[in-house]
Amino acid sequence: MRVPGFRTRLALFFVATLVFVQGVTAVLGYTVARQELVQEGGRQLAANARAFVAQMNDLSASVASGVQIMSLDYGLRSAIAASDRDTILSVLRNHGRRVGASRMQLLHLDGTVQVDTAGADEGKPFTWPDLLARAYDERTAAIVVSGGKASWIVVVPVYAPQPVGLVVASIPVDDALIAHMQQLSALPRDVELATPVTDGYTVIARGSSHSELTAQYQGAGLHLPSEPRLARIAGREYLVLAQPLSQPRGGGAVYAVLGYSLDDALHPFQPVWNAWLALFLLALGAGLLVAWLVARGVSRPVEALAASARRIAGGDYHDAPDVRRRDEIGELATAFRTMGDAVRERELRIRHQALHDDVTGLPNRAAAEDAIDSDLASAPGETGALLIVGVTRLPDIVKTVGHALADRLMRDAGERLCHVAGQQFVGRATDTQFAVWLRGADRAEAIAAAFRMVDALGQPYQEADVSMDMGPAVGIALAPAHGERAAPLLRRAEVAEFAALRSTRGVDVYDPQSDPHRPERLSLMSELRAAIDADALELWFQPKLHLSDGRVDAAEALIRWHRPGRGMVPPELFITVAEETGNIGRLTRWVLAHGIAHAAELAHAGHAVRVSLNLSARDIGDPTLPDRVAELLHAHGVPPTAIALEVTESAVIGEPEAALQVLRRLADMGIEMAIDDFGIGQTSFAYLRRLPVRELKIDKMFVQHLATDPTDRTIVRSLVELGHRLGYQVTAEGVEDAESMAFLAAAGCDHAQGFHIGRPTDFASFVARLGARGPGGA
Repeated sequence: MRVPGFRTRLALFFVATLVFVQGVTAVLGYTVARQELVQEGGRQLAANARAFVAQMNDLSASVASGVQIMSLDYGLRSAIAASDRDTILSVLRNHGRRVGASRMQLLHLDGTVQVDTAGADEGKPFTWPDLLARAYDERTAAIVVSGGKASWIVVVPVYAPQPVGLVVASIPVDDALIAHMQQLSALPRDVELATPVTDGYTVIARGSSHSELTAQYQGAGLHLPSEPRLARIAGREYLVLAQPLSQPRGGGAVYAVLGYSLDDALHPFQPVWNAWLALFLLALGAGLLVAWLVARGVSRPVEALAASARRIAGGDYHDAPDVRRRDEIGELATAFRTMGDAVRERELRIRHQALHDDVTGLPNRAAAEDAIDSDLASAPGETGALLIVGVTRLPDIVKTVGHALADRLMRDAGERLCHVAGQQFVGRATDTQFAVWLRGADRAEAIAAAFRMVDALGQPYQEADVSMDMGPAVGIALAPAHGERAAPLLRRAEVAEFAALRSTRGVDVYDPQSDPHRPERLSLMSELRAAIDADALELWFQPKLHLSDGRVDAAEALIRWHRPGRGMVPPELFITVAEETGNIGRLTRWVLAHGIAHAAELAHAGHAVRVSLNLSARDIGDPTLPDRVAELLHAHGVPPTAIALEVTESAVIGEPEAALQVLRRLADMGIEMAIDDFGIGQTSFAYLRRLPVRELKIDKMFVQHLATDPTDRTIVRSLVELGHRLGYQVTAEGVEDAESMAFLAAAGCDHAQGFHIGRPTDFASFVARLGARGPGGA
């Protein structure tokens, strides 16, 4: 759901405020007016009730006056004295019609009915005798209910001059009487006369309006209100008041129920409400217009500022909003422009710092990658050369003279490279390396440029009385041959630079075949660990021939790995990776376990063959190695003389003291130790005398050309003689022809090993070969 904009919300706020204020005003006005009308209606109902009673009293006075005039009639008094019933009846009927009475009666002084125009109660006692006692002292009138009809009873005494009787006039109280009373006075339209019955009240007369005022009070236990009370009748609101009327004892209660319609009272205010509604709608329209104009005036600069903020968020700091106002929004716009300028300057500075080297001011590695990738993307397939120029002596310079002078040296080196590179890209790749991107250059051009840079950096850096050589070396990676992105080109140029450090020229081009950091080497170690865990490696055995009698009395165990889907992996490859990644210990433990197990199998098969196992430099620095070897020998029931352990010269030289301790413990166990690849390392004879070794294995580089190279013959003969004089057994590796083996035998060499004697084979084939040889067979 989309959120309304600021302008819309502001306009809605103004309109809502206007509607709220007007609504509250209307509610308050209506509430106050209604309360006033209720109070006024209550007062009017009370006044009308009193007026109704007064009208009834006036009616009784009028009737009494008429009856009193009748009582003065001589003929009536004569008829009463003579008990002339017919005359009395005629007089009563005539006067009854004049006063509106429906029934006239003449009573004896004892209260019995003498004459009755209705002819029903003559000779009977009067029904309401309590009215007679008061008739002599005051005007007596009351309303009575009989047969579901109400009558207003007026009693007047007849004097001649003493009381001779009583005249009773019964005036019917019906709808016509109520309507007549409403015409003669301001009596309200909603008037009912009600009398209680078993289940509520029944209406015996009502005014001109049939509003059913007593309908809300039907039911046992409900009483008519003696004070004005609100009631909803037929969907309209009324104030209802019940006024009890005078009645004789035993005549039943009669109430005058008056109603005041609030709806009718509010009707005169309808034009006022209509006028207010019209004014409200007009004010609402005007408010909408004003609110829209105000919201537009406020929101447009705010929207402009918001749009500018979005542009700034996207890196566009131009086109700041031009809001020329002198109010708070104008101040906000000014502050916003100032902030945008400050952010732009700060981001430019941060971006420059992020993409440039602080020392040299040149682009850094990230900037170099962006520039190279941009060039390669703009011209796919175009040639180019990335040169990594290393200042190899910088670490020594930092350690000697500190970072400050070293930074000045790198700044000078960067300036020299920029001078040589011209318009080509020059950046600082690492602390000791610069990156130079030669767009469009081929191999020859890159090499030529590299030598120019070596010459430029070959001049010593001079500062005061200090002169420092930089030791430049340049590695070259070519695009697209060595990569089509900056990242692989940088990595491969660095590999080439490391190779250039070892060359005499100081310049080298990346060679994939000699790259020790190829990506496939990363997966090689994980697969090797899996192969060790799955026991997927093999030990192959190459025989060692005892030259004096021609017997195979020893064999060297060589590890082999058949990589699924890729064939045999050269041992020097995965062993080197294992040493670099620290996994050589796991590999050695596997070799020891399987080599000693095979030595046990050979011994059980009756073959007196010593198995030689190779150890790495890390292995002979492990103080737990002797214990591990002892446990394996004991587990397989193999004597220590059944195996020999071979170490290289470089392994022994790496940690001489640790190596001496481990080798001595192994020798003390009775295990023969041998120095492998002897003659190419840095072993001094003084140190050699300290080693507990029994055998020297002359490296194959001196043995492979014995048949043709007199120098190698001299070296080998000297090494054999020297070894014997020092008390060592001597083995020659790499014997590949009969002439070489004959020379070694003549020189007194103890053992020979090489393809001429036997190639490495798996254990089963090696055992089969041993079985095929007779004792002392060649």
